[in-house]
Amino acid sequence: MQLISFRNTALLKRGVWISAAALIAYAAAPSLLNGELWHRPGLSLIPLCVLVGFLAYLLRKTAFHRMADQVVDCSDHLEVRKGRNEEIISFANISAAEVSTHLKMHWITIRLRKPSTLGDRIDFLPQASLWGNLPVIQQVAARLTARARQAGGGDT
Repeated sequence: MQLISFRNTALLKRGVWISAAALIAYAAAPSLLNGELWHRPGLSLIPLCVLVGFLAYLLRKTAFHRMADQVVDCSDHLEVRKGRNEEIISFANISAAEVSTHLKMHWITIRLRKPSTLGDRIDFLPQASLWGNLPVIQQVAARLTARARQAGGGDT
């Protein structure tokens, strides 16, 4: 068994959400403390809504919420954990593995032939030692696809 995903994905995901909430709280704090939010709401709420909208767009675009927390290669299957849900994915159920890039971050997307409880695809960050090395990440994805083909899955 070998961990092929980033070890601290769950911590990273929490950090992104907490940072967004902290930024909103930081922007709203002066208006709340001065009472301007209640007396002149337009002056305070419009920039705050713009900030919330921008952060929502950014979080949706990066798709951090979709990433699996842990992916373990167990030679004949993958064990995937996302939050409290765990799933065993057979290599025969994998149609392809490819590298996706969002905001200059590379991660691996595994497309499934039959949807699991985690969905029809599994996104995960590779190990941190590979983050800056796109060719090696592509090799990991290619090996996963080759193993899926050997197991009877994979696109032919």
